[in-house]
Amino acid sequence: MTQNKFSEADTEAFYDGEDSLYRSFWDSEGSLHWGYFENLTEAKAEHFITACKRWNEYMLSQSGITKDSRVLDLGCGNGNTAIWLSQQTGCEVVGVDLSGIRIENAKTKAHQHPSLRLEFQKASATNLPYEEGSFTHVWSQATLYHVHDRHQALREAYRVLAEGGTFIFDDLITPAQEINEMARKYVYDRLLFEPIFSLDSYKEFLRELGFMVLATKDLKEHLHKSYELLSQLALAKYPELSAAYDKMCEAIKTNQLGWGYYSCEKVSDRLSWVYKNGEQHNLEEKYDAWAAVYDTDLDQPYRCSPIHSVNALAKVLPYKDVTILDAGAGTGMVGEALAELGYNNIIGVDLSEQMLEVARKKQVYTALYQGNLEEPLAFASEASYHAILAVGVFTFGHAHPRALKNLSSLLKTGGYFILTVRADYYDESNSLHEVLQELPWNLVSQERFNIFETEPMYVLVFQKS
Repeated sequence: MTQNKFSEADTEAFYDGEDSLYRSFWDSEGSLHWGYFENLTEAKAEHFITACKRWNEYMLSQSGITKDSRVLDLGCGNGNTAIWLSQQTGCEVVGVDLSGIRIENAKTKAHQHPSLRLEFQKASATNLPYEEGSFTHVWSQATLYHVHDRHQALREAYRVLAEGGTFIFDDLITPAQEINEMARKYVYDRLLFEPIFSLDSYKEFLRELGFMVLATKDLKEHLHKSYELLSQLALAKYPELSAAYDKMCEAIKTNQLGWGYYSCEKVSDRLSWVYKNGEQHNLEEKYDAWAAVYDTDLDQPYRCSPIHSVNALAKVLPYKDVTILDAGAGTGMVGEALAELGYNNIIGVDLSEQMLEVARKKQVYTALYQGNLEEPLAFASEASYHAILAVGVFTFGHAHPRALKNLSSLLKTGGYFILTVRADYYDESNSLHEVLQELPWNLVSQERFNIFETEPMYVLVFQKS
């Protein structure tokens, strides 16, 4: 972990002293954000503020903030975005910033909007004066790179978020592993921050904290355009600053500097979260977010499910060179179990490309495809598989039982379908039983076992007649 050589006092002094300078060319309202451009090649200096506002609008569209939300604006500056968020949604916003001058500016502005639920407080991002679970959202723009202990600031963001809360932010990142002297002088030392996170290492640390990282964006080109235009805007009054911005553009081009965006959700119980129907994130997004740590989370309590399922197949189909479809392959646990028994012609399909990326690394599948089981699978032809396994795929909030009809058409006559389902889902799902009655399948065997020590599952083996 990199030790930051800059202190909070350095950052506070920097922003207390530079407010009027930045207002004179960056944004007269006192915001210090970067731009999100519709057309990077045609953007001109007069488009910069519009592009900054467009970035606010994009983040708000992804945030799920409503009138019932309580939002912490981490690094609120002069309060412009906090006020705008409350105006747009009716939400309550609490803004914190290290700069006393900017907090006083924000409080003055808040008095002009007495109908809005606004509060501003001088505080450090590394020691937030709020109880655990106080906010539905933590929002931050162009702030965290300034925090002298970014890891602690991220821990604090996690702490003050309620379960299921959203952490949505952008930050400067460092794509390169080694920083050259030019970037050190004109970027890192000038802006008082240390090169700690790349786009991916940021994600890894967020996951370690317990966040599900649902979306990221590499905004490097937009950052480059922002500083290109800022250089033009600063040139007349501040030629030295304009030259520094040109150096920043050079640093961005050579991967010494970048800009990343992250949307995360605080999730303690990932299994319950993935079963829960939510308006904001679909199933594919959830599994994409879970993919990197899925096997770690479920290895001990869940792996018995694919093992039981594959053993059930081996009892009725011992030939190892048969063609098998793993429907809802996920990270490849079923494929691993099949390979352990010597099966060597396994095709996998899953909704989540990120889950499939994990499965590919295991090198147990002949081929892997992204696809929705409820729709025709373009890679598969009728009556082409000796066996199909669907392990944990048909359950609450997941694939609808009607998808079994699609899969049945891919099964050879006399082929076997292994359906592994939660006992409560099997007992309660009328639609599952209706579909099973319609299919030309005969039940060969049924076995009960437990996952997570106490949760009962069924392995059902059907043969297509």
